[in-house]
Amino acid sequence: MGEKIRWGLMGAGAILERWMQGAAQVPDMEIAAVASRTQESARRAAGRWKIPKTMTYDEMIHDPDIDVVYVPVPHTQHQELSMKAMENGKHVLVEKSAGISASQFQKMAECARRHNVFLMEAVWTRFFPIMDTVLTKIKEGEIGDVRHVQAAFSFRVPDDCTSRLVDPDRAGGGLLDVGVYPLHLARMIYGRAPESITGLCAMNTDGLHLQVDEQASFVARYDNGALATMSCGIRTQMLDTAFIYGTRGYMILPVFWKPTRVTIVTGGRTEVIEQKVSQTVPGAEDEGYQYEIAYVNDCIRRGVKESPLLPFAETMDVLNQTDRLRRDWGIRFPQEM
Repeated sequence: MGEKIRWGLMGAGAILERWMQGAAQVPDMEIAAVASRTQESARRAAGRWKIPKTMTYDEMIHDPDIDVVYVPVPHTQHQELSMKAMENGKHVLVEKSAGISASQFQKMAECARRHNVFLMEAVWTRFFPIMDTVLTKIKEGEIGDVRHVQAAFSFRVPDDCTSRLVDPDRAGGGLLDVGVYPLHLARMIYGRAPESITGLCAMNTDGLHLQVDEQASFVARYDNGALATMSCGIRTQMLDTAFIYGTRGYMILPVFWKPTRVTIVTGGRTEVIEQKVSQTVPGAEDEGYQYEIAYVNDCIRRGVKESPLLPFAETMDVLNQTDRLRRDWGIRFPQEM
């Protein structure tokens, strides 16, 4: 195995509570340090997960003992922190959405190529074992030609919510937070971008007067007439089951954004395949983050700079779609002014 891959955490937000459970399952890595906007939050995170060092962002990107950084901060900081890290020779796993726009990610990808480092958007869904099963079954024609993908990811934040989700200055709203999940799923299933996408969103519809997309539905059409119907939101609870309809049958993916089971129905035959998340470390109940982490480590060890499973073009395809939808909805973030 060789020496462990040394990770730095560029952010100490709530997602670390879950992501670190996955990191605990990966034996060939160590969390060397954590950085945050404030030293207080960095110290709290270090104490919670027994991380040996706390740093500022600037100290982390210049630390020679860190190989790769994970960037789990608000979307509006993804480009700046990722590029600073890459400019100083660090590999980067950046949370989704990778940027607030396709143009931001284009600059990030160019930076990765220029400095010969690994960069990937943290679309953890792609790395669950069941997704390989789903894509293989589709490729083999198990349900015929796919004609329709249907998926939603939406939840309701409380009325007293003050997080980035409701803040337009931090690129809040449902689309960039959870809407990218059904968009990425459709991109995985069809293997290409749609020829067009259109949709509607709701804003400022209740007492909170939110100036972000509270909920939205959108439809993508592909060159062969296939469709994807998708929904997302932060003020409406929806069922997060995906349906993949083909000419010979269909698939059902419960909790599609962290999938462990697929039901395949073809004619009178029903097959259920389950691939649970392996738990090798007692007390660390991982939801499946270990798969993307282990994949990044493997890419770094093999000298791979762009993921063949989640290449830059795939992230660009999804961000081009979110750009188009936001233009139609009249949503423009302050950072784009």
